Amino acid sequence: MNDKKVLRSLVMITQIGISMMVPLFLCAGIGYWINGQFGIVAAFPILLCLGAGAAFRNLFVLTKTFYAKDIQKEAKQKEYMENLKAYHEKHPDEDFSDVMEGKKKRYPDPKGPTRS
Repeated sequence: MNDKKVLRSLVMITQIGISMMVPLFLCAGIGYWINGQFGIVAAFPILLCLGAGAAFRNLFVLTKTFYAKDIQKEAKQKEYMENLKAYHEKHPDEDFSDVMEGKKKRYPDPKGPTRS
């Protein structure tokens, strides 16, 4: 499993590099070509900035999908803690210190047995 994560991370780094360089060099090349053909000096910097914007947009989209599972896991943990706090408000006489510190779960997991 650890090798799979390392390989996935390596592929992601490579993909990010390619996804950032292609729009940057493509727009810079088109800007340089327009400058040479038509003499429009402002084309190169404008297209270079456009390429940089596209590169950072690609970076955002790729990293967002890469961390989607972690975000979902954090949302489930947050929901669990909110449900636990709501239960504690309804049952204030019960001791929840071991659950709140993360030593054990209050409710059993639907996927398997509760572990203490």
